[in-house]
Amino acid sequence: MFLVLRTEPFCRARNPISRLFQKPLPPKLERVAVRGGAFFYSAVLHADKRGQTDFSVLLPLGGCVQRIVPGGDLPPLPAPFAVFTPRLYPACLFMQSALYFLQQLTGKAPLPLLGIWDERGLLADCVPPFADLAAHICIFTKAPQRYAAVCEQVFCTRGLPLILSDSESTLRPCAARLYPFAENAPPYFPGRIVLDSGSMYAGEGLTLPEELEARRPQGTDVLQFASALRELCNVPLPETLRFDALRPIKSGKIY
Repeated sequence: MFLVLRTEPFCRARNPISRLFQKPLPPKLERVAVRGGAFFYSAVLHADKRGQTDFSVLLPLGGCVQRIVPGGDLPPLPAPFAVFTPRLYPACLFMQSALYFLQQLTGKAPLPLLGIWDERGLLADCVPPFADLAAHICIFTKAPQRYAAVCEQVFCTRGLPLILSDSESTLRPCAARLYPFAENAPPYFPGRIVLDSGSMYAGEGLTLPEELEARRPQGTDVLQFASALRELCNVPLPETLRFDALRPIKSGKIY
């Protein structure tokens, strides 16, 4: 579960006498159910006449206060409140987007060599569909044990051995390189596709299915909200979901 949080400034009464005794509006809290997963909370807090917001009223929500999805700009949060940072779903979304992109790019001619950067071995389950798009796949990872089952699966079903390496340099000869993660990248790194021509593409925009979009509170970042649904509420998101576009960007650093 997680908490969508929005804060509102103090709204002063017009009547001078009423202002003397005016208190901030009470907090609004609701529980939002999502089909196929756990619910999440949505709260609105109102500042007092000094501009201070009392976050302590949310402490009964337990660990949700450490997994906050902002519904707009928030003031500095006191401990133990913390904003949720996605761990995995943006990279999965990028892999789904890259698969579609390469399907359109390659047509009937597979890539001679495809490279994937997955240092921690978190995306092994995303790799099998790419076996139809490349004659060879090279994966940079320092967790080869996480690829054991996938290596066997791809070899048995498609006859393609995956090449695992703990050296990033092995990706350089690849016709296309996928970077779902990057060191020192921003929290919502949308991934990069780098072609041997030097062209580079990054994910941009995300449109949720209507049912989930109807439950997304106003002001929330769509990628952060989708990531919270998947990672914290275990909501099954469609495997066909992908970035709205992979836009060309200037060549340079991966992040």
